[in-house]
Amino acid sequence: MARKKVVDPDGNKAEADMTPMIDVVFLLLIFFMLATKFKMPEGTLRSYLPKNRGESNSRPMLSENCRVTLLYQGDQVVAYADQAQVPTSDVLDTDYELHTGIPGPNLDYIEQHILRRRDTYVALGDTATLPVVIDFAEKVPYKYVIDVLNICAKLEIENIAFAQPETPMD
Repeated sequence: MARKKVVDPDGNKAEADMTPMIDVVFLLLIFFMLATKFKMPEGTLRSYLPKNRGESNSRPMLSENCRVTLLYQGDQVVAYADQAQVPTSDVLDTDYELHTGIPGPNLDYIEQHILRRRDTYVALGDTATLPVVIDFAEKVPYKYVIDVLNICAKLEIENIAFAQPETPMD
């Protein structure tokens, strides 16, 4: 490094060597880089989203999966857990349900169904947890999709796929 010449008020010239100070700064920088612990993102789920944005009617095919289907029929949301219709809830417990006056599907029933399927699941190949496919129609409020996703997170299921929405045939 070059030496910097400093002149004091008396007119004397002094030289300051910057090399030790730069070395200390680099050592501190390396120390803090190595000592820092990076926080892992919370709440991340391994999920698979459809890639072709509704251009075809192909659905994710996972062997031995649990499929939760949410449909908007009439003025209410109807849910199916593996082809079995989920009963509607007895209470209006969310803002959406209070606003519309229509109860949604019973989330406890969906949770119990996924829990039973998870407990009886036998892992095939590289899938360690039960694959869950969330299939929902276009007009279904996202609140119900997020509710099913939260149930999967609560049950520690990480292998989640969202089915590609079907496009209407014109």
